[in-house]
Amino acid sequence: MRRILRHLDQLPGETWQDRWTLFESQTGPDTLTWRTTINGAATKNAENKNEIEALNAAMGPILAMDVFRPSHRWLAGQRFAFLKALSRFRDPANTAKIEQALIDAKVSPVQANNGLLTLGRVQAHTGKSIRQLTAEDILEHSTQLPGRLINLSRSGLNAIWPVLHGLGWISHESQDMPSRRRVGQRTVEEMVDYSGITGPCREPLIHYLQIRSAALDYSSLSGLARNLTGVFFADILKHHPDQSSFALTQQQAEAWKTRSRVNPDGSTRRNHHGIYYAVRAFYLDISQWALEDAYWARWAAPSPITYAETRGYLKQRRATTATMQQRTRELAPVLPRMVEAAEQALRVAEAALTAALAAGAGNSIDVDGREWEVFRRSEDAPVRIRRNGEDRDLSFEEDNAFWTWALVETLRHTGARIEEVLELVHMSIQPYKLPATGETIPLLHFAPSKTDTERLMVASPELVHILYRVLSRVTQQQTGSVPLTQRWDPGEKVLSSPMPHLFVRRYGAGPLRVMSTATIAALLNDLAERANIKVGGTQVRFTPHDFRRIFATEALASGLPPHIVQVLMGHASLATTQGYAAIYPQDIIRHHRTFIEKRRVTRPTEEYREPTAVEWDEFEAHFVQRKLSLGSCGRAYGTGCQHEHACLRCALLRPDPTQIDRLQDIIDNLRERIGEAKQHGWLGDVEGLRVTLNSAEMKLAQMYKLRSQHQGGTVELGTPRVRNTRTPDQNGVPDLDLDYRT
Repeated sequence: MRRILRHLDQLPGETWQDRWTLFESQTGPDTLTWRTTINGAATKNAENKNEIEALNAAMGPILAMDVFRPSHRWLAGQRFAFLKALSRFRDPANTAKIEQALIDAKVSPVQANNGLLTLGRVQAHTGKSIRQLTAEDILEHSTQLPGRLINLSRSGLNAIWPVLHGLGWISHESQDMPSRRRVGQRTVEEMVDYSGITGPCREPLIHYLQIRSAALDYSSLSGLARNLTGVFFADILKHHPDQSSFALTQQQAEAWKTRSRVNPDGSTRRNHHGIYYAVRAFYLDISQWALEDAYWARWAAPSPITYAETRGYLKQRRATTATMQQRTRELAPVLPRMVEAAEQALRVAEAALTAALAAGAGNSIDVDGREWEVFRRSEDAPVRIRRNGEDRDLSFEEDNAFWTWALVETLRHTGARIEEVLELVHMSIQPYKLPATGETIPLLHFAPSKTDTERLMVASPELVHILYRVLSRVTQQQTGSVPLTQRWDPGEKVLSSPMPHLFVRRYGAGPLRVMSTATIAALLNDLAERANIKVGGTQVRFTPHDFRRIFATEALASGLPPHIVQVLMGHASLATTQGYAAIYPQDIIRHHRTFIEKRRVTRPTEEYREPTAVEWDEFEAHFVQRKLSLGSCGRAYGTGCQHEHACLRCALLRPDPTQIDRLQDIIDNLRERIGEAKQHGWLGDVEGLRVTLNSAEMKLAQMYKLRSQHQGGTVELGTPRVRNTRTPDQNGVPDLDLDYRT
């Protein structure tokens, strides 16, 4: 200890803290550099184990007595044993409570040790005792560390934060350690300032967004602010720094429109019509408000976006709808393969984990036709297997397989939005007794989500079974209850109240957390890749919303009325529901047949009487007369020849590829006749023969084309003949048995 203090005493500074800050800036957080500096770089004792232990032991009392306070970065790079004992030195009673709370929370010994180390680091930096620490002190420790060091400290932060929060010693909205990337809601002023807008136009932009915020959720408001301030006016100020109003010249407006079609990375912006829509609404709102409030009169200006330019937004929406419907048509046929793959993966993972648990650590099991050794560090540790240097975590694989299966089944049976699924709690399934019959049916309750309206849907037996398995998995065995967790809403940037969420899982040794949308996307994509599900040779990538579109399409295709599907989907508009559903050609055929059947019911039955023998003879004769030497005539039934049987010139002639040689002979004959007519001066015949020759050559080209498309020639069905006529149906239509004879 004297050696450390003697070295610091030689450095300039009025206090020990000043000298240590200078020393730390010279040596950095490296564990070896500061010891080498104190002992002398040339001494071989710097690498001596006893010397290292002596310096480490000396640092403990110095920090315990709060002689100086190292930075978070320096402390995170050290793993002094005394850091864990620092809490016991300053507050032994409360340290004992923390240690017991870690045991009660089933925190692993390794993570509990990391938690106490982290707690000691925060106390060493702040000089506070345990009860004096605040949530801001711990958050500062997290935010001050670079990425490499925060990964080392994350385990300790995840362990100690919920314990301190549960004991009521720190106050924060989150009961788990918040992510460093998690940023809460910004105020309107912060949104505008984030875009770097200054000058006189800053205030009206803030005022405008504050007025609009009353009718918008946070996600929509932040998107509007980003378009108006970032994409639009911040770009205007960047190219015209002296701009002090919203009135733009024609050149300024056109230049901005050109720039707005390109993203900052140089790629084409696909949604620029949506930006135009927001900018035009901004100008029109100000013009309207200026009639009621004089404040806005100064800022009113002509809109740089015309009405015609916003029409592209509707065209873009239609194109997007068409793209999504085509995607639904492609994914719906392969959905059963996704379901089957999820079930198979779960069966395999459960069987492997069960076999490993039954065999016990140190024994061997057969997995995928190979022999693996089971090993497990403790009773609470994950079950792992290894073979020839390869290591597999069976507990993690089974957990992944279960949640993938549960998500696929829940999404396809409910058609719910992903945020609605993640917000399901164990009270979401409610029994309902039908007043008429007294029968009890299960209802699935969805909390208010995108449209701020709650809804109920009847839960099928399959869905009830799935949710029951999920509930059984997340229920704590000790208490028999579902643990309370909080869900972070990435759109609204808020944490939910602690609730018994169903779709929660533990990540590593961390606490239970509600799944994120990124985790769900990774699970679905991994399943599709392992199942090798492809469409048109391209690997399929399912999103949660794909299940929702398929659900709506299948519901409408099954005959469920659109307004009922609208309620099930939770849509505010029927048009939205119809946009989700992808219409198939067979749906059009089915509806057209239904229309024809209804028309037959309303028409006179005599129109559907049994045809007479004379009528059938006339029908057969028509098709017999259509047969020609070079093919067949395509004129309509009941009509005569309108071209005086000039078949080579007629567009209704359907050439037969098998008659190529015959037509070639005719063409050769026409050429000879043209030559003969020229010799005798029959110019009128020459002109007529040339017209016929041109038509014949066109027919010959058609024959060659047909033969190349259909190798082997066309199949002549012949004339249909009535072989048997049975009793007419209820609409008076005879049931005919047609026989095609050549």
